[in-house]
Amino acid sequence: MVSGPVDTASGRTPPDPRHAVGSYFRLERWELPSPPGGGPHPVLGGRAPLDDHQRGAGGGLRTGALLTVIDSLGGFLCGLSVLPEWIVTTSVMATVARLDHQGPLGLHGRVLRRGRSTVVSALDVVDEGADDRPVASAVLTCAVLDPGPMDLTFARPVSIPMAPPDPEPLAPEDFFRIAPGTGPVTRLELADHLRNPWGILHGGAVAMLADVASCRAVSGPGGARPVAAADTVLHYLRPAKVGPVEARCQVLGGDGARGGTAVRVAVHDLGHEDRLTALGTVTVLDV
Repeated sequence: MVSGPVDTASGRTPPDPRHAVGSYFRLERWELPSPPGGGPHPVLGGRAPLDDHQRGAGGGLRTGALLTVIDSLGGFLCGLSVLPEWIVTTSVMATVARLDHQGPLGLHGRVLRRGRSTVVSALDVVDEGADDRPVASAVLTCAVLDPGPMDLTFARPVSIPMAPPDPEPLAPEDFFRIAPGTGPVTRLELADHLRNPWGILHGGAVAMLADVASCRAVSGPGGARPVAAADTVLHYLRPAKVGPVEARCQVLGGDGARGGTAVRVAVHDLGHEDRLTALGTVTVLDV
């Protein structure tokens, strides 16, 4: 089980507007002591409740949402490890063991490598409501950048509390401004609350778009075939700055009933000369 922070007034910091996407999933984050021989890099724990409006067809937290909290925790972890510089996510590779979760989900992140220009972190997710049953494992790679005037003041050890439940919660498609529809193309409007501290589309928002788009590409007209996204690999090639952002899917094949259907997802920024901003592959399972 991932241990939580001490609940004291002096040990917590107030909610930070830099974490709007993480706050939607009510992601709690706290800094942990490094294990013996673990080196100088920070270690983070996290916890995300499983709110009903965020559940997918598999019964648990949707994979796009799962990757969003992984990106939120892992990106923050990598950022802390390079202070006074900061980071931007360049790729995430996630293996999803289960689609059904009791919740809350516990997260643990550690730095695997801190180079001059890149940071690689490993993140594990367990289902605390099901005896810490493994849910997913991911590797996140980030590029190190000069933060310029960005405010990187954090009370250490970091402790960001869980946001309270929203009395009028939005479904992920609504929060992430994903347009309704079916077929191989899905569009997202780039709203300000979906931007990361660099002012570009949050990597987790791209992951949620890839989830929704790949499932629509497989499920058929009207979503007649019940499916859910699982294993996902995403490469962030260029920042999406303008929008709208469009995910274009190509179904590569496979047997959804057994090994899943592989879908290639290409994400384009229509407002920036239609340039390709992200490319990935999602395995879609029948549920």
